Amino acid sequence: MHALISNRDSLELDALTRTEFNFSVDHLMEIAAIRLWQTLVSEVFLKKDISNLISANSVSSQQLNIAAVCGKGDNAGDALTMLRHARLGGYSRLTAYIPEPCTMKPDVILNLQRAERCGVKIICYETVDPKSISEQLSTNDVILDALFGTGIDGPAKGKSSDLIRLLRDIRISRNEMGKKNPLIVSLDVPSGLSDAWKPEFPIVCADVTLCIEPMKESLYMPSARPYAGDIFPVGGIFPQWTKSSTQNTWLLEESDMKSFLPPISPWAYKMQRGRVAVFAGSSSGAGAALHCIHGVASAGAGYIALFCDKELFSAYLASIGENAIVRVFSKDSFSPECWDVVVAGPGWGIDLERERILAMLFQTDIPLVLDADGARMFARIASKNQDSNFCRAPIILTPHPGEFSEMLPILKSVPLDPLANVSETVALVTAFAKKYGTTLALRASTTHVGLPDGSCYIYDGSTPGLGIAGSGDVLSGMIGGFLARWLAFLKETGENRESTNAAIPSDNPMTKALLGAILVHGSAGKQLWLKKGWFTPIDLANACARISSGVMDTNVYDDR
Repeated sequence: MHALISNRDSLELDALTRTEFNFSVDHLMEIAAIRLWQTLVSEVFLKKDISNLISANSVSSQQLNIAAVCGKGDNAGDALTMLRHARLGGYSRLTAYIPEPCTMKPDVILNLQRAERCGVKIICYETVDPKSISEQLSTNDVILDALFGTGIDGPAKGKSSDLIRLLRDIRISRNEMGKKNPLIVSLDVPSGLSDAWKPEFPIVCADVTLCIEPMKESLYMPSARPYAGDIFPVGGIFPQWTKSSTQNTWLLEESDMKSFLPPISPWAYKMQRGRVAVFAGSSSGAGAALHCIHGVASAGAGYIALFCDKELFSAYLASIGENAIVRVFSKDSFSPECWDVVVAGPGWGIDLERERILAMLFQTDIPLVLDADGARMFARIASKNQDSNFCRAPIILTPHPGEFSEMLPILKSVPLDPLANVSETVALVTAFAKKYGTTLALRASTTHVGLPDGSCYIYDGSTPGLGIAGSGDVLSGMIGGFLARWLAFLKETGENRESTNAAIPSDNPMTKALLGAILVHGSAGKQLWLKKGWFTPIDLANACARISSGVMDTNVYDDR
């Protein structure tokens, strides 16, 4: 897992490195440029299909036309130093577009002079007609975006704003013409992106972002994520031991998946694989229950039951009777002690009777996964209770942004737009989790998971195929299935069951089940999109089943 920090914290880390190790600005620029250039070559030039990228008269990556659009600060110094290293490495078609040199920082000017001496062509964009600049830049194969790094605070203005829009227009024109070049590569973050960034602020739309580690939270803000393109971490610049020991935000990656998935014995019978009760479906959202049940099954849970309205019993029995037990909900048909996990909310509807059911479940010790209408009703019930301890049961909430916006008024003292800017997204999910002792996953193009201890996990699950009705229902079912399996495994092996409200993933089945389900769900979506394009929720559930079963450790009982 990569640590994530704010843009502001990255500036503090830079300053700390300089003072603690007596590194000069020029020294850090040199290190950063070498690592940035190495990553660009290894991850982009050598791995992407550059045959469609390079100009018709080019025969290799060394013949690429590379331009850097520079601002006045350290980000520009990194780009100019990259061009110098490119020139020394045999690249000859190199151009830097700069502001008036007298406005640039001294260390940037120093690296400007070095680049010029090496043969990098220098053009001052403040003395050239903008139309001419646009035409010149459009002839390049690669454009390095180095207008701003992490130092910007607020919207870009003046000439910088004009240049950002120019780069966006170049990309739009390229796409409209069906071309692959110029490829726009942002250094650290797309210029214009700050901790307080909002969609109305000017921002470069990059194809690739080379992000200096520690990675930046701002890149994974749902509304900002599309502007970063493919993100590649660039390490080896800041000493690892200078990072804060109180780091609370982490990037989830597919390589983490196996550690979060529950082991299973090939000899386990159904009750040893977890029991999941699902409260889902209504006359206005019947399909959601089907998708949720398939999600539970894809996680490998052993015993699944759908508790539904009487009028839907026959329809559900016919459609999902082969995947789960179907029962009409009543006081007599549901015994809390018979279940390891309850999933409630997908397509369920909202009414007083359902609120009463949830309020009853809140007084049990059964872990609850509340999605959609279940999450909404949690907020409604919470708003009627001044005591934040009104709920005994451990809770996982999985709202999408619209649902989360409806839930936020119960926090009262915070802004109500969960996607307003980078800082607020992380702050809101963690504030909600801390206040109500819940685990909360805000599902969007990137998923933010807030834990009761204030930590946050972010998953970059961007893929068009997951943006369909039913995708979230599959996920909520998977979370319930994985959690039931974790609890059954801990019980079967005689391990001490940790408090489900603890916030340490290595110790907590709640957190492990949630993060594991998010990773499997996202990975399945990406694989399906690459293989077949558009897909259905049932396709998704089946792909999740293949992934989760493929990484199971079947040897956990060998020593018993």
